[in-house]
Amino acid sequence: MNPNPSPAPASNQVIHYALQLLALAVLLVWCFNILEPFLIPLIWAAVFASSFFPIHEKLTGKYGWKNGLSATAITVAALMVMIVPAVFFIIAGAGELKELFQNVRDHELEIPSPNEKIKDWPLVGERLFDFWAHASSNLTLTLQEHSEQLKPILLRLVGLLRNTASGILLLMLSIIISGVMLAYEKEESHFARRLFGKLGGREGEQLAGVAKQTVQNVVKGILGVAAIQTTLVGIGLVVAGIPFAGLWIILSLILAIIQIGILPISIGVIIYIWSTDGGAIAVALTIWMLLVGLIDNVLKPIFLGKGASVPMLVVFLGAIGGFLYSGFIGLFTGAIVLTVGYKFGAAWLNSTK
Repeated sequence: MNPNPSPAPASNQVIHYALQLLALAVLLVWCFNILEPFLIPLIWAAVFASSFFPIHEKLTGKYGWKNGLSATAITVAALMVMIVPAVFFIIAGAGELKELFQNVRDHELEIPSPNEKIKDWPLVGERLFDFWAHASSNLTLTLQEHSEQLKPILLRLVGLLRNTASGILLLMLSIIISGVMLAYEKEESHFARRLFGKLGGREGEQLAGVAKQTVQNVVKGILGVAAIQTTLVGIGLVVAGIPFAGLWIILSLILAIIQIGILPISIGVIIYIWSTDGGAIAVALTIWMLLVGLIDNVLKPIFLGKGASVPMLVVFLGAIGGFLYSGFIGLFTGAIVLTVGYKFGAAWLNSTK
C-alpha cells in the first residue's frame, strides 16, 4: 500500500474550477463589450425611471391608470418639459455663435463704449475701462492682439455646443427607455431586490430601497434645482435683452450642475447691464439675478436630503466626487455608490461580531 496518495485528483479539481472561472470571466467580459454602447443610456434610463416612479405610482394607484398609459404619459411629458426647452436653447446658442463668427469675419461686430463710472471700480476699474474702450474703437485690432487667448475659448464654446447637443440626444433616448422601464416596474423591482439580496444578504433589500431613494433625492436636489435656476436665469436674460442669451443659459446650466453656481454668469451680466443701461432694467435684473442665485441655498437642503436614510453630506459628496471621477452621469452613480458603501460601513461598525 502506498503511504503517499497521489495528489492528482485534487489537482484535477483545482484545474477544473480554474477553467470554469476562466470561462465565466470570458463570458462576462464578452457580454459587457456587447452591452457597452448601451450602458450609459440604460443607466440614465434607470435614473429617470426611479425619479418618475412616485408620479407613476400615484397615477396607477390613486387614479387607476394602466401601467402602459401612465408610462407613456410620463414619457411624453418628460420629453416636452426637458427636451423641448433644451433644443430651443441649443438652436438659439448655435445661431448666436454663428452670428458672432460672421460679424467678426465681416468686421461688423460693434461693442458699445464703456461707461465712465467703470473707472471708479476698485482694483480693475482702470484696466477694464481701457481694454473696453480700445475694443469699442478698434475691435479688429483688439481681436488680433489677443487671438492666442481667444482661440481656445472659442473652440471650447463650439465643443460645448456639440457635446450639449449629443447629450440631449442621449437624454431623449434615455427618457424613452425609462418609459419602458416604468411599464415593467414590478418585474424590475423584483429583480433588483433579488440581486441586492444575493450581494448584500439580509441587508440587500434595504440597500435597494436606499439606492432608489438616493437617486430620487439627487435628481431633485441637483438636476432639479439646476434646471429651475437655469430657467429663471433664462427668463431674466431674455426679458432684459442680454446679447447671446442662449450661450449664457447653457453655461449657467453647466455651472449649476457641477455646483459652481451661476455667480460667474451673474457677475458678468450685472456688469454688462450697468455699463450699458444703468436704469430700471439694470436694477430689476440685478435683483432678479441675486434672488435666483440664492434659490439653491433654500431648495437644495430640502430636496437633496429629504427622506434619505443617510446623512445629506454623504449624498452630496458622492454626487460631486462622482462627477469629478466619471463626468455628468457620476452625479448619480457616485451618490449611489457612496451611499451603499456608507451603509455597509455603518453595518460593519454596528455589528457585534
